[in-house]
Amino acid sequence: MADQDQIAQIESAAYSSWPAKELVEYDGWQLRSADGFSRRANSLLPIGTSRLDLDAKLSFSADWFQQRGLSLVVRCTPLCEPGVDEELTRRGFTREGDTSVMVADLTGFDSAAIPDIEPDPRWWDTMAELWGIRPEARPAWRGIIERIDLPAAYGRKIIAGVDVGAGLGVLDGSWLGLFEIVVHPDRRRRGYGREVTRSLLGWGARNGATHAYLQVISANEPAISLYEDLGFRHSYPYWYRRSRS
Repeated sequence: MADQDQIAQIESAAYSSWPAKELVEYDGWQLRSADGFSRRANSLLPIGTSRLDLDAKLSFSADWFQQRGLSLVVRCTPLCEPGVDEELTRRGFTREGDTSVMVADLTGFDSAAIPDIEPDPRWWDTMAELWGIRPEARPAWRGIIERIDLPAAYGRKIIAGVDVGAGLGVLDGSWLGLFEIVVHPDRRRRGYGREVTRSLLGWGARNGATHAYLQVISANEPAISLYEDLGFRHSYPYWYRRSRS
């Protein structure tokens, strides 16, 4: 597993690259909301060392999310305050969304493919359709992406006039984050996801990125295999704990 410094760098870049609508810090903990779309942007990150009582902090957090019509969801990473995950388990929080954060060294990486620098209307439609984002959820999803104020590139793969794949790359200093890589279910295993990913990695490398990271569901073996072929390696895990109330 990566050391704490590298994990902290990646977590900071990932949060800046997928910005919430609201962010509150409470005794070292971070509470994020974005109208309910994406666990990453609508969850509690219990980092730091508490000065306050754990019961009080969890109660405050549950009330804060409830006021926004959301359940209390806690993102558990290697940076979490010691003992929090165990306490959440004891309190009956369910575990979900086990994820692997993967990292690649971009030294010497190059790709001739060049992604778009701005998302045109077709990119938005392609992403929403390929991910199956419901119409009522699209404003919240789009709001997250429109709030990105870092350099970003928007990849898309078109075959015979049909959009078959897409993705997003966000650059934060020397770290390139890959988000929302997707291929049409009927067009998978044909290398299109690889092409979208390589175009974004090449863009990042040309613009100063020395490393790239991405987040993939741990059980998604085909995607993990693809990323390993591109040089990515597991760095650290995270998962979520959801309150049953």
